[in-house]
Amino acid sequence: MSEVIVPNFRGRAARGRPEVIAGAVAERMDSRWSSARRYDRRAVVTATEALTPTGTVRVDLEVVDGGPFDFEPGNFVGIEAFDPGLGYRRSPYCILSPPSHDGRFSLLVRVVPDGPVSQFLGALLPGDEVAFRGPSGRAMVRLGTGDERDLVLVATGVGIGPFLSLAGHLLVGGYRRRIDLFWGLRLADDLCLVDELARLEDDHPNFSFDVTLSQPSPGWPGRRGRVTDLVAEALDGLAGRRFLLSGNGAMVAELAAALAEVGVPQLDVYEEPFFDARHVPDPAVVAAIRDKFVAGGALPSPAAAGLDLFHLERPLGADRLAS
Repeated sequence: MSEVIVPNFRGRAARGRPEVIAGAVAERMDSRWSSARRYDRRAVVTATEALTPTGTVRVDLEVVDGGPFDFEPGNFVGIEAFDPGLGYRRSPYCILSPPSHDGRFSLLVRVVPDGPVSQFLGALLPGDEVAFRGPSGRAMVRLGTGDERDLVLVATGVGIGPFLSLAGHLLVGGYRRRIDLFWGLRLADDLCLVDELARLEDDHPNFSFDVTLSQPSPGWPGRRGRVTDLVAEALDGLAGRRFLLSGNGAMVAELAAALAEVGVPQLDVYEEPFFDARHVPDPAVVAAIRDKFVAGGALPSPAAAGLDLFHLERPLGADRLAS
C-alpha cells in the first residue's frame, strides 16, 4: 500500500456577500476535510520491536477509545500522523496479528525515507497514542464457506504481514487444505518473523514456507532469485488452488498476468499491492514467468492446455483492494 497524501485546502478569492462567501468556503472545507474526521479512533502503543537492520519494525497497539475492533485477515487500518513540515499525512497498513476480540493488534512497518507515516510509526514508544481509522477492507479467505482449496501465498517484503495473520488464523481454525507460502526479499538482512513461520510449519503439516533472495550475499545458503520464478518452478499444478499475492506492485501485477495467461480464473487470484499499484506488467517478464510454469510441470504444455498464451486480456487490477 502506498502512502496517501492529504492536500492542503487553499481558498480562492470570491465576490459577493461575506456571509455567502463564508458559507461556500466552509462547505468546501467541510467536504475537503470530511475524510480527516474519520481518523477519530485511538490506540496506545504497548510494544515496539526493530526486526531488521534495514528498517522493518513491529508495532503492537491496543485500542483505547472504547469502540469495537473486529477484523479479518487482509483488513487494514489507516494511520494518521502530523509532520511539522508537511502537515497531516495518512497511510493504510495491513494488520499483522491474527484476528482477536480484545482490541489488540500489530502492524509490520518498513520505515522509508520518503514515508512520513512509516517514520512516525518507527519512532513510537510504549505509551504513545495513535490516531487511526478502521479496520477496513475485505477478508482474503473465510472459514466455513465450503470453498476450501489449497492456498498459494506469494509475498515480497512486508507483504508477508497479512499472510502471517491469515495462515495463523486458518491453521488454528482447523484449515485442512495445503497452505504454501513463498516470500521474496532482497537481502538476508531483510529477513524477519522466521520463528513465527517455523512454529506454524512445525505445528501444522499442511503449511510450508520458502524464502528466496533477489540480491543474496555469496555466502547465502538458501534459494536465490525472484519469488515469481520460485513459485512457477515449485508448483506441480495449478488446478484446485487459490493464489494470494501481496507486496511489491510489480510482482503482484506480473504474476497475476502470468497466472491469467496460463488459465487461472481471475476470481482465484487475490491482489494486494503495497506500492506501485498501477504498475504495467512487462510482457517479457510475464512471458518468462509463464514459461516457467510450463517448464516446471504446472502445465503440460501450451498446446496441450489449449491456451492462447500470447494474448493478454485480463483487466489488470480489477480486484485490487481500494484504500
